Amino acid sequence: MQRFTPTLNGHSISGWLLLALMLALLPLQSESARLYKWVDEQGNVHYGDKVPPEYSRQERKVLNDQGVQVDTLEAAKTPEQIAEERRLEEIRREEERKAARQRAHDRMLLSTFTTEDDMIMTRDGKIAAIDSVIRITRGRIDKLEQEIEQDTRRAANLERAGRAVPKDLDERIAGNRERIQRYENFIESKQAEQEAIRRQFEADIRRFRELRAMQDKSPEEAVKRR
Repeated sequence: MQRFTPTLNGHSISGWLLLALMLALLPLQSESARLYKWVDEQGNVHYGDKVPPEYSRQERKVLNDQGVQVDTLEAAKTPEQIAEERRLEEIRREEERKAARQRAHDRMLLSTFTTEDDMIMTRDGKIAAIDSVIRITRGRIDKLEQEIEQDTRRAANLERAGRAVPKDLDERIAGNRERIQRYENFIESKQAEQEAIRRQFEADIRRFRELRAMQDKSPEEAVKRR
């Protein structure tokens, strides 16, 4: 059972006398005067016009001049609680941003494409354009490989003749091999780009079907829903 230990400006007053006294004095005090109610670690209830510093961070009740609770001052949050609230708030905001991006993407799909065939043609056009770049790059690799083969044969002939291989010849062979490696890396990146396009259009086509189905049911809601 909770025990009442009233205080007034740091001085204890027994029983309900303090509460009655303070309620009587409240009209004589400034409009900002308040009567607080709080509970200590032992479960004792306290009343006072000031909350001791050691209890200022826990939950407090605010009473009016009739002794009726009119407000609750929440306990100060711990650093862990604050961190958790921030984490949850960031999750909520990210969900809102994600939903906004989806709505914008939906509007783009509906305003850009009329049919699935339009989307397939666009996808195939993008992939074909990258294929052209890859073919050109492979042609450059073939040319470099031919140069390397010629330079390597020349270097071998010089060595068989007992002559020194010119430094610039060795450097040209090494440089062409490095260029071939860069071109091969470039081709790999373009192939990955093609695969990303395929995956994106696969997802977009599925979403386009959903949006068109929703349009058929309720045109004004098609872009709003997810």
